[in-house]
Amino acid sequence: MAIEEKKRKHKDSSEKKSKKKHKSSTKIIVEESPAPSSSPAIPQASSSFSEIVVKLYLHLAPMWAGKTMEGVIEQLNAFLMKYVPEVDGIVLAHSDIKFVTDKGRIMNESPFSHFFITAKFLIWKPKRGSKLVGRINLQSEDHIGLLIYGTFNASIPKSRIPSSVYEWKINEEEPAAEAKQEENEDSDESTEAVTEARQRTQYGEWINKATGASIGGEDGILEFNVMDIIEANDILTVTGSL
Repeated sequence: MAIEEKKRKHKDSSEKKSKKKHKSSTKIIVEESPAPSSSPAIPQASSSFSEIVVKLYLHLAPMWAGKTMEGVIEQLNAFLMKYVPEVDGIVLAHSDIKFVTDKGRIMNESPFSHFFITAKFLIWKPKRGSKLVGRINLQSEDHIGLLIYGTFNASIPKSRIPSSVYEWKINEEEPAAEAKQEENEDSDESTEAVTEARQRTQYGEWINKATGASIGGEDGILEFNVMDIIEANDILTVTGSL
């Protein structure tokens, strides 16, 4: 009797495990390959954007019966603006969705439909050693913070800012700048530009030793070299050098 009870418990636990596997999820499990190109290979400047064709195994819930493509798009949208290890980059867009087979499979007691598709992903993944351009959104004595394409974070630590060219200057005009901003609160675009510049240099700024000019100029645009790429919580952070 004890042996039979153990067998039943083992069977129940294995059934529970198998049921847990059949969840509504999308998984990239096969290949990734460069998107086909009709033009011959021509040496080009390094780009942080690329297109790849991937094959995915989908588990589609019964609620999408009769509107399969909508369900597929819904699952692919879950990848957008996230770092996906299988494609080694952040997915910006998807297109050219194709079904590998005409029909899906219902497996065991799962109500989900299982099938393969192929899709083209637009990926953002900067390469170490390449150059990027960002807009400065924060400066401190320890680092310079930037936004790339207004979306992706980048940081240039003090150790990678050449001390022979640049130096940190403490902002001593903060009270005057605040008073001036309060006086001009009603102006629109010019005030926004001043506010943005003020936020960039709230505590001080990095300046060129020779000219005294602010790093990045008036608009805060700065070109830098990519030194490292850190992935955490589905996002990428770029570490740069001047």
